[in-house]
Amino acid sequence: MSSENQSTVPNMAEVIRPVPPLEPLTYSVTETARVLGVSLPTVYRLIARRLLKPLPGLRHKRVSKRQVHAYINSGQPLAV
Repeated sequence: MSSENQSTVPNMAEVIRPVPPLEPLTYSVTETARVLGVSLPTVYRLIARRLLKPLPGLRHKRVSKRQVHAYINSGQPLAV
């Protein structure tokens, strides 16, 4: 009887499945510079020229990943 009971109880590996890590939706200014291959001052200039728009209401500037990739795909030069 005890062998039947043990076969119906799932082991912990079956119950707990690892959750894949979430992919971030935004970049910090440093991450944006690394993705674009430019310096930090250049990213701040792009923000000042409104070519990149940081998310509002945050203490630190964060740029959406979608916006950075749209800027890359737009073909605009990264001229300072």
